[in-house]
Amino acid sequence: MKIGISTSTFFNTVAAENVFDLLRKMRVDTTEVCLNTFSDYEKPYIDKLASLRGGMNVVAVSPLSTQFEPQLFSPNMRVRADAELLFRKVCYACFAFGAKFYTFRGPINLTDSKDFDYMRLAQRLVQLSDIAASYGVSLSLKNMRWSYAATPEFFKRILDKCPRMFATFDLYQAEVAGYDIREFIDACPPQRINLIEVQDVVKNEWCLPGCGKYRFDKFFADLDRRKMTAPVLIAAQSDSYTDFLQVCDSFEYLVGQYRSISQ
Repeated sequence: MKIGISTSTFFNTVAAENVFDLLRKMRVDTTEVCLNTFSDYEKPYIDKLASLRGGMNVVAVSPLSTQFEPQLFSPNMRVRADAELLFRKVCYACFAFGAKFYTFRGPINLTDSKDFDYMRLAQRLVQLSDIAASYGVSLSLKNMRWSYAATPEFFKRILDKCPRMFATFDLYQAEVAGYDIREFIDACPPQRINLIEVQDVVKNEWCLPGCGKYRFDKFFADLDRRKMTAPVLIAAQSDSYTDFLQVCDSFEYLVGQYRSISQ
């Protein structure tokens, strides 16, 4: 199992062009590249950024999904077509970075509904998976609290209908939705989970792993029992630290916790 850091951790603190160098200085070799605005999706920018990757293992690429992913499911064909143009640009970014997965969120669930037309959703997700596959990429659905994919049950039902899709599970998003992340993990076959993202919590505030009370030794032991091999990445908010040494220490803490159960 690889331990790493998502570039989302450095949003607003490090220019994207400098992130790979910073990760290498921290002895991190595994990441998820997060793109944040429309100009980030353009090929010249992507090619320039990808040229800085070096030997970094980019597991996945993650766009700012609310900019266009909900529109991929619009009943209006022109709206969908415009959104697909952006979707394809992100798929190309995955290809350019050597990432096999696109961290995908999909529609926004504004009404907190639990009654979905799974067949219709699956049909569209299969179409999008086919587009992604043409770039050598697989969609990996993330358990966002505000999305359709906010419950373990949703993953059970939708992945069964979309055999080429994978799952990305986020500890913070699971907790704020009222679930333990293990409930999501148990809802999917281990080989369908490509990425796990983690944070920590102290005094009801989210923080870097190792700065709170979350039992990562127990978490890694549980993953080991489940035969999990998906990378575990820190995906903390940039206001949860004051300097990069704290981020590096958090990474080393996670590596130590994983080694303690894998020896």
